[in-house]
Amino acid sequence: MPLPDSRPPSGGPPRIGIPELSKSPVHLLSAIVALASDKLWDELLLDMAKTLATVDKERFFLFSGLLLLILTTLSASLTQRWVDGDGMGASLAKGLAMGVLAGLPYSFGSTELGLIFIGWSGINELQKLEK
Repeated sequence: MPLPDSRPPSGGPPRIGIPELSKSPVHLLSAIVALASDKLWDELLLDMAKTLATVDKERFFLFSGLLLLILTTLSASLTQRWVDGDGMGASLAKGLAMGVLAGLPYSFGSTELGLIFIGWSGINELQKLEK
C-alpha cells in the first residue's frame, strides 16, 4: 500500500510533521523565567559574594535566595494561571516548585529541567501552529 503524498497542493517540498507530544506541565514563559533565575547563581550572584565576609555572605545568600524564590514563584504562578489557564492551586504549586529550585544558592538542576520544559513547550507551540 503506497504512503499518502505529503506534498502540499502547490507541489512544493513535502511537509515534515511534528510528532504528537502531550501538553507540557509548564508554559514556555515559566520555564524561561526559571532558567534565567537559575543562571543568576551561575553568572552573577556567586561572584558578587566572593568579596564579602562570611557573615555577610550568609545574609546575602539568604536575601538573594528568598528574593528569587518570591519573584520566580510569583511570575511562574501568574503565567501558569493567566497565560496557560491552570487552576489557582496547580499554578501556585508549579510556581512554588520552580521558585524553590531558582532560590537555591547554586545551580541545582533547574537549568536542565528548564531546558527540557523549554523544548517540550516549544514543540507544543509548533504543534499548535501546525493545526
